[in-house]
Amino acid sequence: MNIYYVYAYLRAKDSITAKAGTPYYIGKGKGSRAFRKHRHIPVPIDKSNIVMLESNLSEIGALAIERRMIQWHGRKNLGTGILLNRTDGGDGISGAVGISRSDEFKEKIRKARTGVQHSAETKRIIGEKSKKKIYSDEYRAKLSTTSTGRTHSAESKEKMAQKARDRWQEITPEDRTKITANGAAKSALIRQTKSKY
Repeated sequence: MNIYYVYAYLRAKDSITAKAGTPYYIGKGKGSRAFRKHRHIPVPIDKSNIVMLESNLSEIGALAIERRMIQWHGRKNLGTGILLNRTDGGDGISGAVGISRSDEFKEKIRKARTGVQHSAETKRIIGEKSKKKIYSDEYRAKLSTTSTGRTHSAESKEKMAQKARDRWQEITPEDRTKITANGAAKSALIRQTKSKY
């Protein structure tokens, strides 16, 4: 299906690297990809600085054009040009989430992540970002329908219950009293509200 495109992010003003109107990033996408947040590349605030270079492409075609455009403009990190791209392009296959990985690869990732603990500052930042997320009604409805009618196995329920018991044991007696008091107050408020209606 020809649903892919190649896009460029243009500089809004002159920089040390290049003049305004020149591209600082080339990408391949479909749907709203060009307008969504990227991990390392800022999306232009002024959407007129997002330019579709080619559209109605197959994925293979889009990857090839992306690669050619990155080669043409060059990468800043390699000293060959003006783009902030971190790769030569042509490697962003859609649906990578669904790709099956070898057991060896999975084990390597598991070992790398085992025992990794976020610092208190990192946890705070993640928490703040999560609170700021605003989900569309469409997204919430999709989440709701995927969870509706879903049941956990007895084994899963026992694991979840055991984790809850373990967490409860880690809480200080003073904090347990506060939690219990807050829970009782909340339950009373809910009962009071329901009785009014």
